[in-house]
Amino acid sequence: MKMNPWLLPGVALLVTGGWIVSGKRSAANLEREIEVLTARIRVAREAGDDASAAKGEKAAKEKDGKIDWKDLAGKISKSNMGGMGDMRAFMRMQKLLLELSPEELCAQLDEIEALDLEDRTRKQFRGMIYGMLVDKDPKLAVERMSAEMGDDESGVQWQIGMALGKWAKTDPAGATAWLDRQIAAGVFESKALDGKNENLIRIESALFGELFKSNPAAASARVAALPEDQRADFFRQSSYMIKSANDAEFAKLARENLKPEEASEVLANKTQMLALKGDFGKVDEYISRVNATEDEKRAIVGKTMESNLYKDGKVDAEALEKAYTWAVTQSPGGANESAGKAIGGSLWRGGKFEDASALALEYNARSGNDEVLAAFLKSDAVRNHSRKEALPMIDQIRDPALQAEIRALPQYKPKP
Repeated sequence: MKMNPWLLPGVALLVTGGWIVSGKRSAANLEREIEVLTARIRVAREAGDDASAAKGEKAAKEKDGKIDWKDLAGKISKSNMGGMGDMRAFMRMQKLLLELSPEELCAQLDEIEALDLEDRTRKQFRGMIYGMLVDKDPKLAVERMSAEMGDDESGVQWQIGMALGKWAKTDPAGATAWLDRQIAAGVFESKALDGKNENLIRIESALFGELFKSNPAAASARVAALPEDQRADFFRQSSYMIKSANDAEFAKLARENLKPEEASEVLANKTQMLALKGDFGKVDEYISRVNATEDEKRAIVGKTMESNLYKDGKVDAEALEKAYTWAVTQSPGGANESAGKAIGGSLWRGGKFEDASALALEYNARSGNDEVLAAFLKSDAVRNHSRKEALPMIDQIRDPALQAEIRALPQYKPKP
């Protein structure tokens, strides 16, 4: 069976189980965590192979096609996956799940429902099985998970999106028709004050990612049908599903459907994953592919620097130097502003003001203008955490108009 390409065997189990994935996790954080988990799983497998001879009775039970879900639940409760023995048990269980047919996986779901388990554990087990079902029979996975689609606490919405996208690879018309039926039935009616339904945006994005490759006209039509105030969120979600070969077409569609500043942000989001290891050449290629405007370059530079500058809660001086040197080649003004914001942002991560301010002044002197220092003083972290310490720095801004502008900010105004 061909697994989802970014979910390595073993990692697929943990990710779809819900231990590291949540709507609040960034793609960058997810990639880092997957790397760590992959290393742990590799060691666990080796240890499991060495210990296999001593596990004859357990192995025989598993060969009979049975999984002791209650036993696994107890191990989760005791150690929350902290022990290597538990990791071996999960790997063996995953191996068995891989060998089950879609119908047999559904039977496992029924068995779990009948057991007396903690709700959180039950959802984790369901997530594991759903992940396997998505790969084996995405249509069946969608239909099976759809009963939980309206439950925001179930955690299956992102898996439904993954399954729908996979279904759309082979049957785009069927997948599209299914989603349209759910929308018409009112499944995605929003209860939020802003009228948005994040689940619908997530699932639409997954479908769009596949339609965009096979039927761009149909994909564009779905975008046009979205309420205007939901399109920016939709494009942010969709940006991660677009292959590099389709970047230019996606950028064009974003510009046609969004305000310029929103389009710039969407295009910039894509670069977070491109330069995680400091490979700014990939970002250069992306900028060229989408024929980025000056404003878009500025946003891209900002997002790229923001994703590559921190280490242990502090600004990594070496990474900052490398990123700044690169950023100046793409957007000199953007480089200065982004450096100031990023240095200020270290205060959110526990950085010390004296270290951050010294770095801001150093780069401000190099810039030949006040852009770095102004961005540093305007950053939310500085204004909210270090107002008193930052006040004297305003005097070092040489441009009188800019100095007056920053001094007039609410955080820096003298209190009556």
